[in-house]
Amino acid sequence: MSERWILVDGYSVLHAWPRLRKLAGRALEHQRDALVRVLRQYADQSGCRVTVVFDGYAARRKPAGVAPVPGVEVVFSETGKTADDLIERLVGQAEQPARILVVTSDNRERSTVESLGAQSVAAEVFEGDVESALRELEREIRHHSRPRRLGMVRRHLE
Repeated sequence: MSERWILVDGYSVLHAWPRLRKLAGRALEHQRDALVRVLRQYADQSGCRVTVVFDGYAARRKPAGVAPVPGVEVVFSETGKTADDLIERLVGQAEQPARILVVTSDNRERSTVESLGAQSVAAEVFEGDVESALRELEREIRHHSRPRRLGMVRRHLE
């Protein structure tokens, strides 16, 4: 696992990735789930630790217990706090904030976390990174699957 920690402002990313929202449908819960699935694949491919932070107040019913997703930590802010508050606290408490990448399209939040020593990237830019990593994952899967299929075909022909 990489030493890089990626903190994702969940709703900022959902607003910046309309294609994901369109694929997931109108329900906010489905959009969150779709984002977490994509981030899990990204974490698998990149080896990075990924935490996605959502505003707790934005969920009609804050999930009592979010089912763990391997490779991705899902966190909801507490009542009266925002995802930005929680992200800032996580960066501020980190032993090595320079190894943290915060993903948000909120320019003020990006400036704040950078002043705390973290790096930041706009959600739109990160989308390109994620798509690139997922294309690479798809190529690797195809590459590893092909020899097995060819071997199976050869055995059937013999």
